[in-house]
Amino acid sequence: MTDLDELRRALRAQETLAPDPDEVLAGATRRIRRRRATGVAAVTFAVVALGAGAVGVLERGTAVVPPAARPSPSSAAATGSSNTAKVPPAAPAVSLEDSAWQLGMWAIQPHFASLHYGQDHKYGFEIEVRESAPPKSALAAKPSTAGQISQPQSVMWQDGPDRWIWAQTTKPVTAAEMLDLLGKIRATPPVVKSPLKSVQLPDGQKVDTFTSEPEANTLVLCPDIAVRKVPIDSRCFSLFVWIPRNNDTSDSGTEQDPLPARQFRKVGPYTIEINSSPANRAAALTLLNSVQLDR
Repeated sequence: MTDLDELRRALRAQETLAPDPDEVLAGATRRIRRRRATGVAAVTFAVVALGAGAVGVLERGTAVVPPAARPSPSSAAATGSSNTAKVPPAAPAVSLEDSAWQLGMWAIQPHFASLHYGQDHKYGFEIEVRESAPPKSALAAKPSTAGQISQPQSVMWQDGPDRWIWAQTTKPVTAAEMLDLLGKIRATPPVVKSPLKSVQLPDGQKVDTFTSEPEANTLVLCPDIAVRKVPIDSRCFSLFVWIPRNNDTSDSGTEQDPLPARQFRKVGPYTIEINSSPANRAAALTLLNSVQLDR
């Protein structure tokens, strides 16, 4: 198990935030996560809405206000409507500039961004940017002294109107050490050279979820990204780019999956998979054939 897997497992142990984007996409990505678990960090929104778990629990009863309207262009999350017409979307304008930590992946949804770092295959460090009213336990601004940090492994602060940042780590750190790490969080986009270069979006579809890893991408398209449904809306499409192990693919999903129609395409060592409803199989094939890789 990788350091990122450990981070996700630990932080999700006592999830208290709502809504949970992971639930929205669980049906669409359940099988692909299992197939890729040994080769690529778990995809889609096992990587978002991570809970407090081992690094400090938010006070129960704290409500997360629905996301604010369109963020400003300078938003650190970079998750506004400008990303909904561009694939791949722009990376979030936030990163940890510390050579001791290696970036494993970044992910975005509207009004949400998440970055996952690892150290020595042992520890994880995550940065989340959320565009909503901050929890009561969030600091009014990024801490400037160690004395402001009561839980060194989990620190939240307001980063602007209706925007807050949550930094979490599984590494045992002191308040002073965490303060040093927080000081290395900059408003600069991360760099991950993932394989997806471009794709032609079907009419009416927008980017709901995008993840970027060194050898993999996840893309979820939906016609209405403002309304999340569990399970995912059957009008949506999910697209995965990855290097499979043992050619692990199959022809179709199960009746329990909201997007059971699965189609594949090989490009060099990469497999491109698209999931859709049976009614959207033709549109999914057009989408699949439009994918270009930067490899």
